Parts: sequence; C-alpha cells; structure tokens
Amino acid sequence: MRKHPSPPPLRSPREPLGGYIILPRLIDKIRLHARGELPPEYHGNLLKPGRTLDAWFLTFTGLDGEQLQQAILSAGSNEEVLAWVEQHAVPHTADEKKEWADRIAAYRPDAEGAKSRKQNYPELSARLDIASLCVFDMIDMDEGRMPVG
Repeated sequence: MRKHPSPPPLRSPREPLGGYIILPRLIDKIRLHARGELPPEYHGNLLKPGRTLDAWFLTFTGLDGEQLQQAILSAGSNEEVLAWVEQHAVPHTADEKKEWADRIAAYRPDAEGAKSRKQNYPELSARLDIASLCVFDMIDMDEGRMPVG
C-alpha cells in the first residue's frame, strides 16, 4: 500500500457528481495539486493518458485535461465544475453514465496492468490478489476508506 502519514483528502473514485464517477476525485486532486498538497505518488497520473482513471474520465467525456484543470481552478464550487463539464463534455444520458461506471467497476487488468498494480501497491499486493480487485476497491483500501481483505 502507498500508505500516507494521513490519507489525502480525496474522495473515493466511485463517488459521483452529476452521475459522473471520478469527477469529484479529479476536482480534489487538481485543487490539492494547485496548492502543492497532492502527494507526489499522484502526480504521474494527473490528467495523463493511458489506463488511469483520469484518462478514462477524459476519454468518456471528450474533455481536454488542460481545459478541465482551468475550469476546476476557476470554479468556486463543485456545482460550477459540473455545469462546465455538462456544457463542454460529449452529452451522455444517466443510463450511459451508469453503464460506463459499471464497465470500470468490472474492469480487471491484463498481465501488464497487473504487474503495474503490484509495483504501485506492493503492500496491498502482498496481502491480496490485486489483479482480481475492482480499481475502486483497490484505491479505497489503499487510502483507508475500506478495510483490506
């Protein structure tokens, strides 16, 4: 586990805002990063492409990471961020958002992804088969919102 002296004040990736999972966590990460308070282990994936939750959100919504970051930093509230997202994102119905969230929850990594998880979460992988975990459970366990095992 990448245990922190105290867990970062990040919301769970499964927490939704306007039906979008991951968005509240992105808001937290971007605001913490702007204040210099985001733990270093989160920097590498922040709004980056690939197999990250941030990338999955950007792909699903069609949003540009730089523009989203600026919108979050200039917004006074989560609701203002959501309004910006809804104005600029590819439109999705509530059912489409739920199906997308369900696909992410059902995702399990291939061999390369499992290897990456083991490298990123060595303590957790020593206790559990993290390749079999939902990414949300893995993150919530790592950040102390969910008991391990």
